[in-house]
Amino acid sequence: MASIKRRANGSIEIRFMDHQGNRTSLYPGRIAIRDAEAIAAKVEHIVSRKVQGSEPDVAISQWIAGLSDKLHRKLAKLELVAPRQPAEPPAELAEPTPVPTIKQWTDSYIEKHPGKTGTIRQLTTAAKFLVEHFGTDKTLDTITPGHAEDYRKWLSNKKLAENTVRRRIGRAKQFFQAAVKYRLIPENPFADEVAAVRGNPDRMFMVPVEWIDRCIRKAPCEDWRIILAFARYAGMRAHECCIQRWDDIDLVNNRMIVRSNKSPAIRSCPIFPELRPHLLRAREMAPGGAELVVTRYGPDSNLRTTLQKIITRAGLVPWPKLMQNLRATRETELLACYPAKDVTSWLGNSPTVANNHYAMTMQASFNRATEYGAKIDGVTAGVSSKVPQKVPHTLQEKAGQRETGRKAFEPVNSNILEKLAMSLLDQSKSDPYGTRTRVAAVKGRCPRPLDEGAA
Repeated sequence: MASIKRRANGSIEIRFMDHQGNRTSLYPGRIAIRDAEAIAAKVEHIVSRKVQGSEPDVAISQWIAGLSDKLHRKLAKLELVAPRQPAEPPAELAEPTPVPTIKQWTDSYIEKHPGKTGTIRQLTTAAKFLVEHFGTDKTLDTITPGHAEDYRKWLSNKKLAENTVRRRIGRAKQFFQAAVKYRLIPENPFADEVAAVRGNPDRMFMVPVEWIDRCIRKAPCEDWRIILAFARYAGMRAHECCIQRWDDIDLVNNRMIVRSNKSPAIRSCPIFPELRPHLLRAREMAPGGAELVVTRYGPDSNLRTTLQKIITRAGLVPWPKLMQNLRATRETELLACYPAKDVTSWLGNSPTVANNHYAMTMQASFNRATEYGAKIDGVTAGVSSKVPQKVPHTLQEKAGQRETGRKAFEPVNSNILEKLAMSLLDQSKSDPYGTRTRVAAVKGRCPRPLDEGAA
């Protein structure tokens, strides 16, 4: 049985017989006798179980797990418990994760990106430009805002359009922002660089109806005829022209559902009178059981090369942005006739985007404004063209208006008086006594003397 002894320095000694029969001692420190007795009982339990070759009870195991490191090391030194494993070093002392290079990070980001084919193509091009400028060995943490500004100047020197430069900067900002989220770098060096794409008026062009009709006549197949009609008369994007389904086109009610890969939402669009004959012809010539209106091209097809050939075959010069200018022309025409909220819901963009990237000024609107002004039925119709008199706003102006507005005395015309006197004289011949007063009233103004009877 274990014995407890307090030493001269105040510490406690617990003497006991270990599992091998050797007498040994445990020195838990300066503790109370009651606590020493509890420790001695647990030590005896541990020794007993070691002799039996079994594990201590659950309560004893929990007590061992809660011991301080100092007391636990003393028990482990006496082979009563197993030594504890060393704790893992703190996070700040652990070896930091190496920062990847620009090429390693962009390749990893693109590989994990869930975007569609067009988005992956743009990301790949942007990564290629970054690696070309900074090199394959440049790590992310070595790029500073100054390097980002130099990269923008480098892109501009490559004779790229302003919007193209902004797109490249935007993709670079996207790469580095993802690295910030993964705690690879503390901040985004491209954060202050402008990346918003804006409209370019120099590349906007109104495509006349006559031009697109000539292109439709020169189109090589029915698929291209309906693609041109969709783009010009319904304002569809290039990929939207190639994914429309016959089930979504209601020719009876002049309504169609337009699907788009740009947005998961579908939109409802009227079947405009200019588009309807082309849909009727395409429906008549569609193969039996066809689900798609366009069967030859997919949403990722490159339509630019063939469209340039069609335009040249029609005897025309290709306009700057082939498909987008067709959409912009239609949106401009609709905005001139219908509210912007309706038009943008039909074509699938916001009024802000329509105003910045699609809407164009028209010479026809300018000419109409010079001829008709701003006449609106029920508002400006029947309004008098006379200029209203100025309304005085101060007391001084009102006083001046009263003085200047008073009519001056106008002298009686002598011809009027003469005619009046003649009429009175004529009446006096029939009634000489009844007109005495009236004749006397004009005496001295009559051009001839009064007769004696009247006097």
